[in-house]
Amino acid sequence: MYRQFTEHAEKYLKSLSNEDTVVHQLKRMLADLMAAGEANADTACRALKLSRRTLQRRLKAEKTSFQKVLNEVRAELAVRYLSDKRLKGLEVAMLLGYSNLSSFTTAFKSWYDMPPAMYREKILGAGL
Repeated sequence: MYRQFTEHAEKYLKSLSNEDTVVHQLKRMLADLMAAGEANADTACRALKLSRRTLQRRLKAEKTSFQKVLNEVRAELAVRYLSDKRLKGLEVAMLLGYSNLSSFTTAFKSWYDMPPAMYREKILGAGL
């Protein structure tokens, strides 16, 4: 099952452009770390070989923050995971680093203006 999750993350990684900005490096790193359940600022900094403060400065220069980038990665991976009917809602939530389905549902609604179950019905119902 871990392989299945990493496949989704790998597809996301491939979809990212080859730009070498800190944001793109961080997105690639977070997608990788998320599959392993380790998507946090400290782990990302170690993987990128940057201090936390340096990462903050560089992200600020690109007019973003760690939390914003993390949420962007989560939002993109969420739709990829939800399109896989083998994954249950709670599994998707856990893969994205949420401790419960309620937190994931709240976040998903803020991104896409609908709960994940409704999104899944629309996507799977459309045969995509």
